[in-house]
Amino acid sequence: MPKVNLVNLLLIGIFVMPLIKGLFSRPSREKVRYSMASLLDNVEFLIGLVISVYLTKKIFFDNEDAFFRSLYGMIPEQAKAFLDGRDVLTYLLAVPLILLLVMAVLRLITNPLYRYMLGPLADRAYYSLIQSNGLLRRIISAACQLPRSLCLVFAFSVILNFMNYYLQAPIIGKWMNESAAYQLLYKNAVYPVLNSNIAKQIPVIINDSFAKTAGSPSSGVKYGMGEIVERLTGRNIKVIEYFNGVTLDEAVKSTPDIDRTARQVTQEAESSREKAFVIYDWITENVVYDYEKAEKISTGQRNVSSGAIVAYETGKGICFDYSSLYVSMCRAVDLKVRLVTGLGFSGISWGDHAWNQVYIEEEDRWINVDTTFGTNGDYFDKPDFSVDHKYDEIQGEW
Repeated sequence: MPKVNLVNLLLIGIFVMPLIKGLFSRPSREKVRYSMASLLDNVEFLIGLVISVYLTKKIFFDNEDAFFRSLYGMIPEQAKAFLDGRDVLTYLLAVPLILLLVMAVLRLITNPLYRYMLGPLADRAYYSLIQSNGLLRRIISAACQLPRSLCLVFAFSVILNFMNYYLQAPIIGKWMNESAAYQLLYKNAVYPVLNSNIAKQIPVIINDSFAKTAGSPSSGVKYGMGEIVERLTGRNIKVIEYFNGVTLDEAVKSTPDIDRTARQVTQEAESSREKAFVIYDWITENVVYDYEKAEKISTGQRNVSSGAIVAYETGKGICFDYSSLYVSMCRAVDLKVRLVTGLGFSGISWGDHAWNQVYIEEEDRWINVDTTFGTNGDYFDKPDFSVDHKYDEIQGEW
């Protein structure tokens, strides 16, 4: 019996319900007018949302143009300082405020549009409906609900994305990743609209949490019920367990080439912070994510090589390889560094992830560094790093 995906069922149900309602409802002038007004409201909201997200991104994150730079300059310095590096909070606060202004402007356009065009069009549609035969009338009535179905599906997808972000529920993330319908919507609708640090296209390892937590009879791994609950809810997950049995010492081994590269790229750096950043920047520019390897890891395959040497020599790897290479390069220039594991948010779901912490001597503190996520944004000492990184555990320190 094929496995049923709850997300697929919900998306299909939400899409079909308005169509069924339209198919069996008796048309009236008020219903047709309401459908037309509802369609206009939905379109207006979606346009407003897209514009608001775009303006937020241009004003706060991509303000190279003089116009957007001037708008950013009008924001009080205290507010800018408070929001600096807090991408999710910026969107959550700015988008609703900008949306209110955008909707007010759009309403000036849509009110006359409805009064002089869509209202009369609704009346003509009603007279055409009552004059058509029963089957055709039902089909047309159902078709009129199609825009509503699409809007509801989109809204549900956005809500699901945010809900999974805040709840950090592995099972929901698993359903979302396995849902072909959701993946299609995310790629073509959710991600383009929420193209920000709220919705990313950053990979994390999605595992069969229960199977890996409980352990197979041959593995000899057994856990108490309390630890199983912790691990199933996303806590106390050690990514190191899942990477081909490689030890940390083996993973962070270096070579003369790695050491030489680390010294070359940091030769002009004058502080530990500058060294740490140059190495971070070099890895994000020279290593690409290995999706094929990630797929093997997520399905439990063990015949894969991991670590710093693999990432350096092949120019690709997964989060563990990125983090191992960062350790190796930092050690080559005498920087204190840690390898950390926990959960990372991919834009769709939380999954196993690895990153680093590096000690900034002149500031006397450890900072978070994520070279994997750094391919999609600034993840060097990011103020709101904990927004998409949870349950960190230090696996090793050098």
